[in-house]
Amino acid sequence: IIMKSKGYQKFETRLVYFREDLELADVLFLNKEKLKSDDKIFMMVNADKHPLLSGQESKKGSRTNVMTHLKKSIFVSFLKEMYEEVTEYIRYILLQGSINGVDPKRIVGEHNFKMQANDILSLATKEDVIRAVTDQIFQQLESEKSTIELFQKTKNKLGLNISQELIDSSIPYLICRHIFVHSDGKPNDEFKAKYPEIRLDNKNRIALDLEFLNAAYKSVNDLLKAYDAEMIQKNYISQAELVA
Repeated sequence: IIMKSKGYQKFETRLVYFREDLELADVLFLNKEKLKSDDKIFMMVNADKHPLLSGQESKKGSRTNVMTHLKKSIFVSFLKEMYEEVTEYIRYILLQGSINGVDPKRIVGEHNFKMQANDILSLATKEDVIRAVTDQIFQQLESEKSTIELFQKTKNKLGLNISQELIDSSIPYLICRHIFVHSDGKPNDEFKAKYPEIRLDNKNRIALDLEFLNAAYKSVNDLLKAYDAEMIQKNYISQAELVA
């Protein structure tokens, strides 16, 4: 039986729902003409409930525009949600490692910070103190705004043996999230030169399709599975946090 942590299980489960959304958006786009109405852009459009759609004529071009926008919104949302779930997993393994025997000096490393005495005394248990400290460390890691450093430094802090190839193959997909958040999907010249495998569309934006997003998920999922296996192998995950 292959065991996994509850932190990884959460990532895996939540991403199933988001991946279903991707497939549904793709299916809706492919079937958009089957949803047309003679006098409305789509069947079941109601003027009171759908005032914007009801004002559009029943034309193929209109349906294409509306469905393209819907699909893109869901596809971009997937990249954002996947990144958020990845960072939650990183926070989780930092906490688990801190609780289960990783050298505190290694965990803290260069990330020095101060805590007020009242804040420490207000914490009920040792685990609460560890959680507060690892939250501070994680926030400092995130504030560096470097996806590759987030993975590299987490690997080093926990002393994990993770393939550099796995990290390198995942990074461009995770960086794509930042590009859609900050520059509407248009990468800068440095990104284009470093990751020529990331295809662009005719508007110089990252080309999003189901194949790209499935590849993104597989790459990131393989990386997190490697982290999880190493954490479990080193007994850095509490027994109560292990599931089959």
